[in-house]
Amino acid sequence: MKDYIICIGRQYLSGGKDIGKMLAEKLGIDFYDSKMLRDKAKELGIEEGIFDMFDEKPTKSFLFNAVMDPYSIDSAVNEGKVIEAQRRVILDAASKGPCVIVGRRADKIIEEDANVISVFIGADIEDRIENYLKTERVSERAARRAVERKDRERASYYNYFGDGAWGRANNYTMCFSTSKMSREEIVDMICHYIGRVK
Repeated sequence: MKDYIICIGRQYLSGGKDIGKMLAEKLGIDFYDSKMLRDKAKELGIEEGIFDMFDEKPTKSFLFNAVMDPYSIDSAVNEGKVIEAQRRVILDAASKGPCVIVGRRADKIIEEDANVISVFIGADIEDRIENYLKTERVSERAARRAVERKDRERASYYNYFGDGAWGRANNYTMCFSTSKMSREEIVDMICHYIGRVK
């Protein structure tokens, strides 16, 4: 694989995807979020719907499926298909050259094959609740539950294989809070770092 790949993990509604787009634009490199990766999956001929079946949610154990789901064998097979589909798509994206990939455990999938710069973006819960309420007409309490649930799903998904710890500083090259710094400042700092290590 060529050069560096910037992989961005993020808390829900922290602005991580926006920062990824800004980085890609400033550096003149490709950008992949869930939509772009789904498009790439189609290009690779991956069955529609397989790639985003779990969409950064924790996969269920085979034992749980066996108890709760009469189609547990099919579920387990699809689970394997999902993992392999995501791996194929992310490795293909990274093989094209420097890029920014948001989410999907990309840092762990490609860490042995590329120069990975892993970045985690967080923000204070109050700021993220405020962001949620800009688009959803619910109570503040309901907004808090939704934001916290999404974070739990992302953490469970990332931690599923036991090769990393979602949101822990020692798992990433850099960590930032959009509650403490502007998106522009964060992008500038990441670009400065890339300039030093290239």
